[in-house]
Amino acid sequence: MNTSDVQYTQISKYLIGEIVSKRLAENQIIQMRDISRITGISLFKVNEVLCSLSKNEILKFIPNTGYFLRPLNLKTIQDTFKTLILLETKLLEAIDFDDFDFETNFFFLNKLKNEEHIRQYLELNLNFHRSLRMKSTNSTIEHLLEQLYTKVFFIDSLTHTDLNELKSLLERKFELLESLRNSKKHMALYQLKLVWEDHLHITTEAQKKLVNTRV
Repeated sequence: MNTSDVQYTQISKYLIGEIVSKRLAENQIIQMRDISRITGISLFKVNEVLCSLSKNEILKFIPNTGYFLRPLNLKTIQDTFKTLILLETKLLEAIDFDDFDFETNFFFLNKLKNEEHIRQYLELNLNFHRSLRMKSTNSTIEHLLEQLYTKVFFIDSLTHTDLNELKSLLERKFELLESLRNSKKHMALYQLKLVWEDHLHITTEAQKKLVNTRV
C-alpha cells in the first residue's frame, strides 16, 4: 500500500470513528484543520482525500463552505451492495482456491464472532472479504471493490447499532469457507451472494428505523 492509500485509509478511519462516537452526523461540516492536526496529514492531502470521498458519494462538497457527511438514502445503499455483489462474485469466480489458507480464514471468522466493538467488527469483516480475494490478479476490479468497501464501511457505521444483527451473517460465512474447502466453488459463490444480500437487508431495515426515529 503506497503513502497515498495509507493516508486515504487513515482519514477514512478517522471519520468512521467520529461517526461511531456520534461526533459527526449527516449534514455536519467536516473540520479539515482538525483532521490535519490529529492525523498529522497536510491540509492539501486532507482536502484531496475528502474530494475523493465526495466522488465516492460518501461526502458532499458545497463551494465556499466545505465538506459534509452526505445523508444516506435507500437507493444509495441498494446500488452500493448490488454492485459489490456483482464485482466480488465475478472476481472470486476466476480465483484458484487449490492452495488457499482456509485455517487462517476460519480463525479470522472466529475473531469476528468474539468481537464486541462495532467499529472493529466492521473493519474485520471487510478484511475477511479482502482475504477471500487475496489471490486475485484483476487490479481493475480490485480497485473498484476497495472503493465500494469504503462506502459500505461508512454506510454500516451510519446505520448499524446492533452488533448481533451483523453477527447473524457469520454462519453463512463459515458455510462459504467450507464450500470452498470442499471444492464447491459454485455453492460458495452462491453463499457469498446471499451474505451480501442478507447484509443489504438488515442495513436497509436499520436505515428505515433511523429515518422513522427522526420523524
